[in-house]
Amino acid sequence: MFWKGPVFTKNGFVDQTIDLQSCTVSDGFEEEADGILVPLFRNCHTHLGDTLARDSVPPNLSLAELVGPSGWKHKWLEDNDVGKSIIAGFKEVINSGTGLVMDFREGGVEGLKLLDDIEYPGTLIALGRPAGDDQLPGNHAGISSLVDVKNSIDLASQAREKNGFVGIHHSENEREDIEAVIDLKPDFLVHMCHASDSDLQKARDAGISIVVCPRSNKYFGNKPPIEKMVELGIDLGFGTDNGMLCTSNILDEIRFVRENFQNLELKTILSIACFGLTDMFNKDATSTYSNLEQSGWVLLSKVEEDNYESVFNPNTEILGVRWRN
Repeated sequence: MFWKGPVFTKNGFVDQTIDLQSCTVSDGFEEEADGILVPLFRNCHTHLGDTLARDSVPPNLSLAELVGPSGWKHKWLEDNDVGKSIIAGFKEVINSGTGLVMDFREGGVEGLKLLDDIEYPGTLIALGRPAGDDQLPGNHAGISSLVDVKNSIDLASQAREKNGFVGIHHSENEREDIEAVIDLKPDFLVHMCHASDSDLQKARDAGISIVVCPRSNKYFGNKPPIEKMVELGIDLGFGTDNGMLCTSNILDEIRFVRENFQNLELKTILSIACFGLTDMFNKDATSTYSNLEQSGWVLLSKVEEDNYESVFNPNTEILGVRWRN
C-alpha cells in the first residue's frame, strides 16, 4: 500500500509517497489519504515499571520522598506486580506511536527479565540498575545520580566494556557538580533543570546528550532550560519519565512543551520528538544503534490547515501506526 501526503522529515514537512509495507519513500502508485504522517516517536527516558501506581501516588511528597532510594515508589515496586505494570506502560507506548523506548529498569537482573515477554515491535534500550550487588545487569547503565549511587564509575565502566549506553539523572532538583558527572563519561544526562549555562556548555563540549522530561519536572516544581539547550546545539531527546506521574505518550509531552516553552519553534519540538539523540546513536559507527533505522510511521488526523498546528492540536487523533516489517 502506498500513501501520499504531508510527511514530516528532518527538513520539515514535504509531500511524499510512502510505501507503507517497507516504511520507505517510494515512486510507487500514489494513493491520496487524509492526515499527516510523522516518524514514530522516540521516548528517551521512561520508568515504565511504576505505571500502575498512577492512581495511588500520595500527594505533596518531595522528589526524595517519592522516588529516592528509600522513597514511596520503591516500596510500591516491592509490593506490586511490576511485570503487569510494565505491560500497561508498553500499551501506552505502542498506542501512542512510539518506535523507540529507553527504560531505566529497576530490580537488577530480575527486573530486566520482566522485559523478556514484552511484545514490542520497536527499539527497546533497557538501562539496568543493580539490586543488592555491584554488578551491572544487562549492557546499558541507568544510574539514579552520583549522590545515590556510590559505585557510579564502576557501573559506567562495565557498560562501556559491553558497548552499552550510560545515562544518569543530573541537576534535577538542585544544581550538581558538572565536572564530576563529566568524569563519568556518560552518553546522556537526564533532566538538567538546575544546570547553569556554563554546565550546559561543558556537557555539549564533552559530547554528552541530554534528555528532558518537562511534565515530570513540573510535578516537582522544576523546569529544564530547553531553549538554552537548543541555542547551544545540544543533542536532545524527550522522555516521559515515571509512568506513575505522566502518560507514556510523547504527543502529550510535546504539547506540554509547546504551551510552556513558547519561544521554541514547532518544527524544533517535533524534530526532537521524532529524531531525538541522533548524535548519540551515531557517535560510534560500529554500534548496533548507529544510523538507527526509522521504525515506521504514525498517521495523525489533520484538523488544521497548518501541518504543525494540526500535530500540536489536542483534538488531533492517531488514526493508525505502521511498523517497519
